Amino acid sequence: MDSSLSLSVITATLNERGNVSQFVDRVKKVVGKWPHEIIVVDDNSSDGTIELLEKISLSNPNVRIIVNSQREGLLKSNLRGLKESRGGIKIVMDADLQHPPEMIGNIVSSLERGQDFAVMSRFVHGSQIYNRNPYREYATSLAISLCHRIVPQTRKFKDPISGFFAINANIKVPYEKLYDLFGNQRGYKILVPIIANNVKKKIVELPYYFGNRCWGVSKIGMENLLIPRYLTELSQYHNLFKESVS
Repeated sequence: MDSSLSLSVITATLNERGNVSQFVDRVKKVVGKWPHEIIVVDDNSSDGTIELLEKISLSNPNVRIIVNSQREGLLKSNLRGLKESRGGIKIVMDADLQHPPEMIGNIVSSLERGQDFAVMSRFVHGSQIYNRNPYREYATSLAISLCHRIVPQTRKFKDPISGFFAINANIKVPYEKLYDLFGNQRGYKILVPIIANNVKKKIVELPYYFGNRCWGVSKIGMENLLIPRYLTELSQYHNLFKESVS
């Protein structure tokens, strides 16, 4: 890795007060051997997450806190973190610890071996999902099927809606296209447009153990009109990247 800052770990938070301290501690244990930064983009939390993050950052100079002035949604929070990050390798993951920070070493090794893009997948050989209830399993399966059908660039991936992935400098994130596309809308799946924008790059899916949320509840499940919004988002990606279908 040639960048003077080798690694950026990016996460988006919304009312994650019970998770952020453990998240930062576990990430630090893994990434401490590289020059790094941990970027937390908070989506205007109301439960004390912001205050706790500010306290954490006082004793952790590698932790950068970005607070949205109003709620922007998961996609734009991750997009902002990616755009403001400086690492040669950028890792996006959730702060609820369903994405184990201990897998970061595997991701970095994959990119150092020549991959441009590593997606941590729940559905490749060697992966495990802890205590998955039937409804969530069905909902995830449906979301992936819709993604495959509407955004054909994702069809060779078993988990194109994963929120846990890493990219190197060869991957082009379509920042301006996505900002123009969403405007005041909220989006969810940052991985989908990045895949669609980089169809000729070397991308690998890696297994991992998808654990239970340690504290709090999923925010996506609380969204109003989630399915119509998701379908609209996929349709927008279809239109935006239709010329890149290989």
